[in-house]
Amino acid sequence: MDVRDFDRISDVISEFADSSEAEQIINEYLREDGGELIKQKIHEMLPVSGRKPWKGKKTAAKATEPFRKTAGNLSVKVHTKSAYHYLYFPDDGSDTERHYGNQQFMFDGASQSSETIANEVIEELVKRLEET
Repeated sequence: MDVRDFDRISDVISEFADSSEAEQIINEYLREDGGELIKQKIHEMLPVSGRKPWKGKKTAAKATEPFRKTAGNLSVKVHTKSAYHYLYFPDDGSDTERHYGNQQFMFDGASQSSETIANEVIEELVKRLEET
């Protein structure tokens, strides 16, 4: 997340009498909408190998839901399901005979969603402030 976005969120959090309420709102957002947005952005950037399927081969990552999310306190982690761990290799920067590395689609997908997430977190916080 960009420092400016973090500062904007911090300013809104300071309006709460009890910062644990703001923490709960942020956690709920990240667990639900924020994590889904990150998964969507990464999925849009997934490379397609163009290889034909064979018996026993899992569905291509681009054609299925290869990610899951794990929410933590003020964080969300998007990672691959076990059958799709191979996605880390093109993302990690290593080249092999069969693929081009350093594609950074995981990082870039998360980065592309950070401003939207910051704006939506602020909207949720302001909504709660207006209710009280």
